[in-house]
Amino acid sequence: MVIPNKGKINFDKKSVLHQWKYRNNLNYLPQIANFPPNLTVIELINMVKNLRPKASNSEELIELFGLKSFLDKKLGNLSGGTKQKVNIVLTFMFDSELIILDEPTNGLDPIALIHLKEIIQKEKNKGKTILITTHIMSFVDEVADEIVFLLDGKIYFKGTIEALKKQTNNDNLEYAIANLIAKQYA
Repeated sequence: MVIPNKGKINFDKKSVLHQWKYRNNLNYLPQIANFPPNLTVIELINMVKNLRPKASNSEELIELFGLKSFLDKKLGNLSGGTKQKVNIVLTFMFDSELIILDEPTNGLDPIALIHLKEIIQKEKNKGKTILITTHIMSFVDEVADEIVFLLDGKIYFKGTIEALKKQTNNDNLEYAIANLIAKQYA
């Protein structure tokens, strides 16, 4: 919705500029689950289903995240963690090759977090590309194959977690990233 003033984004080797059909082939989880507060959970899920020309596995995800008792509740009355579970259902209920997750662990209880990790692994096993932005290094260490460390819009590292640990002489990913940050401000 915003026209970039520099750089470019390609999806399937084609520019996305002034295009929209590529959106049907990606799933996106925003950092903040900002839903219309007057809709119920099921109304939102059905509305999103009507917008996407794909089959959905929403029922399976609703069951997995324990949302059945919340389906008739207004989104404005839900806790942050429950909204995030709805956000995850909306993100993973369609089969797409690219999945973008922005701070996906926000507000999740330990059981929901385990389910999220299982879903990510299942999608990875299918050969999907999953792009995750997060500040939670333990989550990155658990689910990522490769990382890109950005600071102020500049790439300071791109590669495997093991390569970063080796480069920074740290066995702990959090300390390895901290080492990169410290070098930038030294």
